[in-house]
Amino acid sequence: MGHTKLEVEKSLSSFLTEKVETSIDPLVTQVASLIKEFTLNGGKRIRPILMVSGYSLFMEPDSRIYNASICTEISQTYFLIQDDIMDQSMLRRGKPAFHLQVLEKLYRNGNDLKHHAESIAIIASDLADSYCHQALLKSGFDPILLTQADMELSNIFEATGQGQLIDINSFFDDNFTVRDLMRVHLWKTARYTIEGPLRMGAILSGTKEKLQMLSSYGYSLGLAFQLHDDLLGLFGDETVLGKSVKSDINEGKKTLLILKAMENGTSDEREFLSSAIRSGNVSDDEFQRVKKIVERTGSLDYSIDLSKKLSENSKKYIARSPGRQDIKDFLTWLSDYIIKRSS
Repeated sequence: MGHTKLEVEKSLSSFLTEKVETSIDPLVTQVASLIKEFTLNGGKRIRPILMVSGYSLFMEPDSRIYNASICTEISQTYFLIQDDIMDQSMLRRGKPAFHLQVLEKLYRNGNDLKHHAESIAIIASDLADSYCHQALLKSGFDPILLTQADMELSNIFEATGQGQLIDINSFFDDNFTVRDLMRVHLWKTARYTIEGPLRMGAILSGTKEKLQMLSSYGYSLGLAFQLHDDLLGLFGDETVLGKSVKSDINEGKKTLLILKAMENGTSDEREFLSSAIRSGNVSDDEFQRVKKIVERTGSLDYSIDLSKKLSENSKKYIARSPGRQDIKDFLTWLSDYIIKRSS
């Protein structure tokens, strides 16, 4: 899929460059430039690659699907900008979070301008939201197919927003369960990252095939993707991740690793974990203790085993899905890669 990623990068760069060059206000030009720089700064491009894959299952890809697929990458910019403000994150992909780049580059780190920079960043995310719909609708497909794909995109955004609401509120919800967490992962990650892009690509191909197995693949692999992300967020290498490994704990995230550790731990361990995820600033020693509790309680092994089972299930679903065998082979490979990656 190296060729696909290259074509996606070209389409992404071309579209965002046009947005910068056609801006008629200096401030808008600066913000559009920041959006371009932020979007092109790394990223696996998994969403557009999956959108192209969903299309390629049924049709030979051409420039239209590459141009359309970038809507899913620009939407990632839209969500990441807002996520980093909500989570008060300092880093994204090894560089300052978008709102901190606004503060640094537009306002020279001026005193008392943090809130103003965050406000500009939220508006920039609104621009990115508009950009992603424009990229899709300008891609050259039949208007009926574009309407269907854009509705799918809007439904993905709605599900993501619903998942984010429950996720944010989980910090205050003492009754938040593993079942609640899985619902968040299905809406916020699986639908948005895997299942949705695949379905959008298939929709634009005009296929009449039923997409049930494709959706089941996306949901299973999306859950595995998020569980592995959470594992990296606690046990990964921050030089590879591009962000602090403490960030999930400091943001108070109730991951499967934490929930299972609290379920299986002693009363002292439960009390400590609860305190740690509410503190907002754990020390190095406290962070190491969190990791040891997660390992001792079997929570780490449980999460790894579940992600492996979900990955294996996704391979069974894609084997039963209609479409070209070479693309199905790639998606089968992806099922293994998702739970072995280091970032």
